[in-house]
Amino acid sequence: MEIYEWCALVTLISAFVSCGFSIQAVMAARGSQRDSLVTAQYALSRSVAIALVAIGLFIFKNNQFLIAMAIIMIAIQFFDGLIGRKISRFKTVGPLLTAAANAIILILFLIA
Repeated sequence: MEIYEWCALVTLISAFVSCGFSIQAVMAARGSQRDSLVTAQYALSRSVAIALVAIGLFIFKNNQFLIAMAIIMIAIQFFDGLIGRKISRFKTVGPLLTAAANAIILILFLIA
């Protein structure tokens, strides 16, 4: 597998993990106030869209597309990690490690 595919794979996994947490947020908000559910649904719609676009990394192989998607997912995971500090160590460390892994593989891609 080439470095493009590795970077695309890490970015795709990151997008699907983010989408999974959005699904979890919708499920958790179902029993609470309507505003919480609507906010979670907005987050889910964006996460699903990003995950679908990330699948395109394997269909439309384009370096600029990959760089843009990787940066988007690095930023999302980084900010998720900052937000996670208020929730748990897992929701802090997991996204921050994912952002770091994605950043490292992106740097390796850019060097190659």
